[in-house]
Order: sequence, then C-alpha cells, then structure tokens
Amino acid sequence: MRRLKFAVFKSAFTLAEVLITLGIIGVVAAMTIPTLMTNITKKQLESQVKVAYSSIQQAMRASIADGLGFDMQIRDGSDKHMADWFNTYMSPYLKTEQVCVNKPGCWHKVGIVKTLNHQVPSNENSNGIGGNIITFVTPKGSYFNIDSYDAASMNSLFGITIPPNSSGLVFFFDANGDRKPNVIGKDIYIMAFTEDGLVPAGNNKTKAQVEQNCLTGDGYWCLSKLISDSWEIDDRVWKR
Repeated sequence: MRRLKFAVFKSAFTLAEVLITLGIIGVVAAMTIPTLMTNITKKQLESQVKVAYSSIQQAMRASIADGLGFDMQIRDGSDKHMADWFNTYMSPYLKTEQVCVNKPGCWHKVGIVKTLNHQVPSNENSNGIGGNIITFVTPKGSYFNIDSYDAASMNSLFGITIPPNSSGLVFFFDANGDRKPNVIGKDIYIMAFTEDGLVPAGNNKTKAQVEQNCLTGDGYWCLSKLISDSWEIDDRVWKR
C-alpha cells in the first residue's frame, strides 16, 4: 500500500506585518505610559501628603496634652526663644533630620516654590516663607516651614478665622521635599494651629470659595479640598 504524503504549511508574519505591529505598540505606549506614570506619581504624592499631615497632627495633639496652648506662640525676633519653643513643644513628639531657625538649609531655595498661579510666594526669602521662621526636615524627606501671622493675614491669606489681636501658627509643608512639582496646592500644603487645634488652610471658607481658590486661585486653601475629597488630588488642580 502506498503512503500518501501531505505538505505541511506553517503560517508566519511577514517582516512588514511585524514592523507595523511594533509601530502600533510603540504609538500606544507613547500615549499611555506618560499618563500612567503621572497617575502613579499623583497616587504616591497623595499618600505622602496624608502621612506628613498626620505626623504633625499627632505631634501637636501630644504637645497640647502636655500643656501647649493657642496663646503660647513663637515670638518673633528671638532665635533663642524660637529654638526653645521648638525644643519644648515639637522635638519631643516629632522625629526630625535637621532643624533651622532663621537660616537656610531646611527649605527650598528662593524661586523654586510656586503657587498654582505660577507665582513665587510674596513673603519668601532665603530662609523659607515668612519672617523669623523655623524650618525642619523629617526622616521621610518632607519639608516644614513654621511662622506666625496676625488675625487679618490668617483670614485673607489662609482662610482661617482667629480672635482679633491674636496670632496663628502657620505650617507650610512639602510632602516630598525637593522633588517636583514644588507647587502650593499640589505637593505643598498649608495648615495652622488655632483655638480649634491644627486645621487646614481654608477651614473657615465655604466649599465654593475653597474650590475657586484651588481651581483658579493661588492654591493656598487646597488642603481643605484635598481632605474633603478623601485625600485625592483633583485632576483639574493637578493639570494646572
């Protein structure tokens, strides 16, 4: 009996088809990878902001429990008094890598920090933001800037109401330190120590006012929005 032989044909891609496929993959990757990386960066930053905020909240609560009162503010003009205040009311409850009293080294260089309106904060100098300030760096690499402001400035700049003729202690913090974007309202946020404890900037403004500040303003009140949005940075703010 004769055996029949069958030819076996193997299908394969031509070089042109392979190149076209690789080209399509490249285009899709070029379109999606930047967005994916941006989303990853934003998620990481949201977590860092929450951790930095929580660390100061815990430190201030512990300090209040040990006697810190709203009326016990930092007095401008005395580096020794400022250092003593920090060593008494902050250092025991907060780990720091470096502390600077009225000197550079623990905050950004002038011109790096921007508002959401792409402006440099008006009261920024070589030591930080404000006058007669304390800055420090945490082990996780977050930067903090502490200064006191009068009642009028607390309301107009930071959206927080305190009693007349008093002052509030304001904390600027950059959750990821030197890493970009270094923008108030994205990775830099503001809170203040008041009679109600530590509250976010914009605390005494309406939701509509906070939204307007974050979407079209300087971003000073965006911590209130971030907290109300369950610690998710609004895409409209992120894209500004």
